[in-house]
Amino acid sequence: MDNTLILLSFAMVNHGSTFAHWLRDKLMKHYNLYHVNAVYLDSVVSRSGNTMHANTFGNAVPPPNVAFVSPDYRSHMRSPTGAIPIGARRTDWNELYTKAMSEAKAMIFVYTDEFAHSQWCMQEWSQFISESKRRPLQRPLKGIVLDLSGNSSLVLNGVPVQRVSAAKFQAKHDPLAWDKGDFIITESALQSLIDAIGDL
Repeated sequence: MDNTLILLSFAMVNHGSTFAHWLRDKLMKHYNLYHVNAVYLDSVVSRSGNTMHANTFGNAVPPPNVAFVSPDYRSHMRSPTGAIPIGARRTDWNELYTKAMSEAKAMIFVYTDEFAHSQWCMQEWSQFISESKRRPLQRPLKGIVLDLSGNSSLVLNGVPVQRVSAAKFQAKHDPLAWDKGDFIITESALQSLIDAIGDL
């Protein structure tokens, strides 16, 4: 199956992107999902097709349906050790994201302190509200807030979401969370999230 079943929304900064990759890997293994779109992470999907590579993003704009892949030198993306993530841009990223949202059964909002300060996260939250209201009752889009901040302040606007609270803790000896400052959640918190997602 190449449709999206779970969609992730997260703030990239302060190791949020690394955590999202870790979470995606855990969910794919739990649900035996192996298509690139199944647990949708836009930075992964962007790199899965045709790509152009460069030493810096600069002001270059990739052609339609082609990802521009480059080290992300923005200062807020750099880790405490100086590691630089690889970024990927596609001009049709929002079209791909909204298509994934229209297919998904569950959407997970990884709520860190940075989430509410990201215009893109707030855009995804607004799109979720619109999609939830548009959906027929027979095919709801389940919303889950994975609250890693302890003070999630998302405006629900009458849209029912389930909240799963979890604490960040330092990842040790995890191949997908390897840099200083990377974080994961406990297995019990992960199980609570999986329980909230339910059967796919």
